[in-house]
Amino acid sequence: MSPLPRRWSAALATLVLLTLVAVPSPASAESFVAIKGAGSSWAAPAIDAWSTDVHPQGIVINFTASGSAAGRQAYTLNEVDFAATDIAFLTQGDPFGGGIENSSYAYSYIPIVAGGTALMYNLKLGNQKITNLRLSGDTITKIFTGKITNWSDPAITRDYGAQLPSQKITVVTRSDGSGASYQFTRWMSKQYTSQWNAFCSGFGVGAPCPPTEFYPKFSGSVQRQGSDQVANYIASPSYGVGSIGYDEYAYALNNGIPVVKVLNAKGYYALPTPSNVAIALQKAVIDEDPTSVTFLMQNLDQVYSYDDPRTYPISSYSYLVVPRDSRLDPRGVPQGPPPAFNTDKGKTLTTWIKYVLCGAQQSAGRLGYSPLPKNLVVGGFNQMGHVPGSVPVPDTAQLTGCNNPTYSDGVNHLIAGAPQPSPCDFHTAPLNCVVSNGQPVAAGTNAGGQANGSTGGGTNGGTNGGTAAAGTNPSAAAAGVDPDTGQVLTGDSGPGGGGDAAAQRLADSRRTGNSALVALTVAELLAAMVAPVLIGARLRRRRAWPEQSGGTA
Repeated sequence: MSPLPRRWSAALATLVLLTLVAVPSPASAESFVAIKGAGSSWAAPAIDAWSTDVHPQGIVINFTASGSAAGRQAYTLNEVDFAATDIAFLTQGDPFGGGIENSSYAYSYIPIVAGGTALMYNLKLGNQKITNLRLSGDTITKIFTGKITNWSDPAITRDYGAQLPSQKITVVTRSDGSGASYQFTRWMSKQYTSQWNAFCSGFGVGAPCPPTEFYPKFSGSVQRQGSDQVANYIASPSYGVGSIGYDEYAYALNNGIPVVKVLNAKGYYALPTPSNVAIALQKAVIDEDPTSVTFLMQNLDQVYSYDDPRTYPISSYSYLVVPRDSRLDPRGVPQGPPPAFNTDKGKTLTTWIKYVLCGAQQSAGRLGYSPLPKNLVVGGFNQMGHVPGSVPVPDTAQLTGCNNPTYSDGVNHLIAGAPQPSPCDFHTAPLNCVVSNGQPVAAGTNAGGQANGSTGGGTNGGTNGGTAAAGTNPSAAAAGVDPDTGQVLTGDSGPGGGGDAAAQRLADSRRTGNSALVALTVAELLAAMVAPVLIGARLRRRRAWPEQSGGTA
């Protein structure tokens, strides 16, 4: 063989060898069995995204967003390996559907994500979309119990600061057993008890009326199955105009739907941003008894009335129901995991849970959720250790290597860095508000009440713009969230940017996996290194060819 072909062969051999070293072969990769789950559509966007993240590792999580009630039932029937639910198994029957739930199999609750139940809406003034709606809890409750039926109602005008068009309100609720319905009706039942009791009495349910997963249909309402169908109805440019509904904030972001700023106990209108949810959930009372069947479950009574000005009052956690090695049921009878579950499935499930409790929380905010705080991450790992076939639990003292974004060096950074609301979000501030000398004033006036042509400076944790008229507001701009729609700003759509305020689509946040990116990067680098060798050899060969052949180049 001549020197040139040998050089060519050596370069190709080097390329192949280095590529094989950089990208592990399937035979050397760790193996996992596929698992399946069902339940909460409130948590489904996070579950789907975080399942996609681990797929390049060979971990397959098949999840069906069937609703919390259906997920819990599937677990008790040994139909799934895990369930997702926004509430615990019911120890008392639901007045509008479903009875007492008893599982024959041992289980634990593991928190997966925090979030706010958002009120999505579709309103227009002429051809202009309204994106800065703000409402009090009293008005919201009257809308969702059929007492307020038109957008021009004086109560809405009083909250919003201007009269909206005379248009029938279409309330969109869930038709299936939904944790979102339960959390929303629980808030109404605790904060606006008399109104909720009066609504329930129309369906033959006596006081005190408990919350429900099965929202009753009433005049002026429509029902849709699943969170995505609720969002699709509201987003419709034809029949969706004039509608309002509830569900996890992620669905509003993914469909580009504005959400209501809800009045909190301190008198500020707030959005379900990650920090506002985290602030609110400081007041969640968590069952800290490891021997309790409801260990890590939440009581949200104090969340609703928390008087921090940054609080989003309709905030809660969502959970996974996972198999447990053993447990005594309420009657003292020993239970084990579901028969269809085994240690191979436990390895898959807990490898995924380890990622969910740590690195996955980094993307919670842009998906429309709020990351879990340290106490729930630690509790989740304690429960994970009881799953048959569990992978090793990390050090829970300092969460070393966990990469959870909320906690390091003993500090919850999401809470410590949470911005204060803009003065324009206070309930007495005018709709066309700007901040002047730290005070909310109508556009065109300064703090002293004199007319001017400026838009003011304002403060919002030290940063915000001053323009707030015509459907814009300075609050939360520094956090990368549109202050009126609640949508995450992307690209150049932040303050001063030229882009629009489109929400980040969930599909954009579902990464293809680090291993694939590494392989692509390695291939590109190798090509960059080897190509000059190959091209140079080829050119030298072409230059040498005339001498060898006696021809011309």
